[in-house]
Amino acid sequence: MARKKENEKLNPRHRAIKEKKQAKALIGGFIVTGVIIVGLVGYAVIYSVFLKDNIAVAVVDGEKIDNEYYRARVRLERNGYLQQYMLLNTQAQIYANDENQAGYFENQMMQIASDLDNTTSFGEMVLETMIEDKIIAIKGREMGLEVTDAEIDALFGQIFNYFPNGTPTPAPTIAPFTTPQLSPTQEAILQLEPTTIVDALKIEPEGGVGDIGDNEPTATTEAPTATPGPTATAFTEELFQQEYDGYIKGLENINVDEEYIRKYFFHYLMREKVKDALDAEVPSEQDQVWARHILVSTEAKAQEVLNRLENGEKWADVAEDVSLDTSNKANGGDLGWFSEGQMVEAFSETAFALEIGEISDPIETQFGWHVIQLINRAVLPLSASNLQNQQNLAFQEWLAEAKESISYEINDVYRDLTPTDPSLYQLIATQQAAFEAQPTSEITVVPTETPTE
Repeated sequence: MARKKENEKLNPRHRAIKEKKQAKALIGGFIVTGVIIVGLVGYAVIYSVFLKDNIAVAVVDGEKIDNEYYRARVRLERNGYLQQYMLLNTQAQIYANDENQAGYFENQMMQIASDLDNTTSFGEMVLETMIEDKIIAIKGREMGLEVTDAEIDALFGQIFNYFPNGTPTPAPTIAPFTTPQLSPTQEAILQLEPTTIVDALKIEPEGGVGDIGDNEPTATTEAPTATPGPTATAFTEELFQQEYDGYIKGLENINVDEEYIRKYFFHYLMREKVKDALDAEVPSEQDQVWARHILVSTEAKAQEVLNRLENGEKWADVAEDVSLDTSNKANGGDLGWFSEGQMVEAFSETAFALEIGEISDPIETQFGWHVIQLINRAVLPLSASNLQNQQNLAFQEWLAEAKESISYEINDVYRDLTPTDPSLYQLIATQQAAFEAQPTSEITVVPTETPTE
């Protein structure tokens, strides 16, 4: 109340001066706000027109990843997803009368549609691969590896099955390693009669059964057999060039220039060369064990298994009675031969620490509680599939170390640069328009949910 009375005592001149100051402050506030708004709009325009394309989507060891190449890689990947979608659509139509089969293909189609709709995640996935490519190229050069233009040209020829210099020499396939019979040691562990061989228990996924001292493993002497290679093509250079030009034209239709597909092929070939070099260092034989197990849900039940075995019950009978591993409980929980790393860590460590014939204490893994018995141990050649698994594992470990040793950064600008074409929904609309123009066609496109804006 006192303040009000004080204001009333101000003479008109003082009141006018005060009101003028307030008006100036208000106008100043409007001006500052306007400047900020104009500045933000101006920055948005400058960013969109000038800055966005000058900020690299990523920098690897000081080398920028080209933004246009990033856009091209996203479009190539999206196009690959679209091709997969159309293939699945064809399969869904073939099995239209089988609800389960058709549903299986339609679910995969919906997943592809979802992946394509999530533009940011899709772009991030592609960019991560491009960063890996860059790291592999850097490390590959350090290993003395190079990819030539001639090799890229040859890869183009391979795509069209065009081999002007003759078909490639087929790589030899190593003959399998076999040791055909059980030793008395294994027969005793498996509780078999010495003269009896039960095929169901003689599982040899790595190519054989051997026993150090009793039945030393020996390799077969069969010569390597050749794997059939590509058949010679009747393509002429002119026909190949026509196919090549059509291929490039198709890429241009999805806004991908030839230089970027060649760059993509460069990184593909460099990755293959690095992997081949690393594959050659992976031993073709390893220490392996042959083991069996009984899987139960709790430690107490695992202890009951041990008690039953100690009381003289046969392993195979106990396994068939209580084991939760339905894939092998009928043949005594036999896991066959395996290398280190093939099983989950706790299981593998326990199996490799056992002596032949020894039974483990209960071991817990994410699958439950295991009782393990070691049947045999030997250094054996790896099967083709296991060798490939070991090589893939070695490459992934090498790549993880390479990524740790090289600095790289991702700039959020990639979110604004990620293209949304080619579009699945444009493709569907085009297909549906074509089908409507040909009403006699029985082919239909399985609809998917249209993304909401």
